[in-house]
Amino acid sequence: MALPIFYPDKHFKKSWNFLIFLGVFWFALVVPLKLAMLTLVLPPWALWLNQFFAVLFIVDLFINARTAVYVAGEPVTSQKFLLETYLKGWFLADLLSALPLGWIATSLGYGDWAPLVDLLRLLRVPKASMLLKEAGSFLPMGPFARASLVIYWLTLTINTVACVWVVLYPSDGSMDNLSFFNRALYWSVTTLSSTGYGDITPTDNAGRILAATVMLLGVLFNGFIIASLSSIVIQANAYRLKQQEKLVNLASFFNQFKVPQDLQNAIFSYYAHSATEKAVNSKEIIDSLPEDFQKKVLHRINMHMIEQVPLFKGTSPECLSAFAHVLISEIFNPGQDIIEYGTIGQEMFFLQHGIVEVLTGEGYPVTRLRNNSFFGEIALLGGVKRTATIRAVTICDIYKLAKTDFDRIMDQFPDVKYRLAAQSGQRKVPPAAKKE
Repeated sequence: MALPIFYPDKHFKKSWNFLIFLGVFWFALVVPLKLAMLTLVLPPWALWLNQFFAVLFIVDLFINARTAVYVAGEPVTSQKFLLETYLKGWFLADLLSALPLGWIATSLGYGDWAPLVDLLRLLRVPKASMLLKEAGSFLPMGPFARASLVIYWLTLTINTVACVWVVLYPSDGSMDNLSFFNRALYWSVTTLSSTGYGDITPTDNAGRILAATVMLLGVLFNGFIIASLSSIVIQANAYRLKQQEKLVNLASFFNQFKVPQDLQNAIFSYYAHSATEKAVNSKEIIDSLPEDFQKKVLHRINMHMIEQVPLFKGTSPECLSAFAHVLISEIFNPGQDIIEYGTIGQEMFFLQHGIVEVLTGEGYPVTRLRNNSFFGEIALLGGVKRTATIRAVTICDIYKLAKTDFDRIMDQFPDVKYRLAAQSGQRKVPPAAKKE
């Protein structure tokens, strides 16, 4: 039985990434606390959470090794490629943070070293922002993700400062562990947020150095937090007001000129798609540039899309530039067929934004393609029938390269034409055609 492949854009993987983020957050709080308070005994619910997240970390190794990687907008599921990619990335940090080294040290009679060895759990702490980003639509991202990261780092900073204070001034036994650590947290918060209230003060040089350092850190942190939260609120409100104003103006315009309801729905659907698109709104950026720069930027974008196609690898910049000049922009609505099974191909397509579904001749879904994908290039090499239907799942921004333009440019570059003809003779069906 073949092991499953997990896709980063599927709900399971997004939910899983959020669970791992919670596990990273938990260990980032607990591990420094156990190291600072060696006699601390965690309550049963905390021990259960420790075991739960420890198991998740181990399982996460296998899930990451079986998670598809998108290359040029297409999911690559080759086990060898996925494993090599993971080994070159976060594998070592994930492995060391997943192994129960503290438990192993205790079992071997080195229990005193267990809290120190458990620090390896913190190797995943820098992954927090990546995990939140990969959680994607599982959460209301954007401002939420930024605010979550601010709270994440602020909480870890407060906890770490409190743990350092506990190390410098350990408990004398007059208070229980909870009250004692609450006192350290209180000092950490008051010192980070201001200059303290003077009710808890350092009594030696090490404590004074720590207090001075935390005060300076608090000044920087306060400025960072205020700036970050202000930016989040301003950006969220400005974007929302801009979108609302645009929709109100559209509705007024439609009513004035009696635009048909079905056309109104299609246009409102397009703006809803644009508002939720996670990619940078390239059209607004380009429209803000001078006209001469607009042409140059659009030309460069078109060339970049063409360069991703294996068919054109090794083609001269002059030839690629000629192709970039003849790309035609089109928009397809959800449910609209871009390519129909059995028709004679006369163009290839570049998917800039959106999602399309690949269907067999019988209408069964095979896979989905996303931003920066391409399909249909086999049609440029000869008038062959389409081997699949390509249907828009969301509103799709697509560029089209017609076969007539392709043939005309090939006549201008005979060396490229000869190479592509030879290349097409060496393969019956190109990789992208198999996915059509």
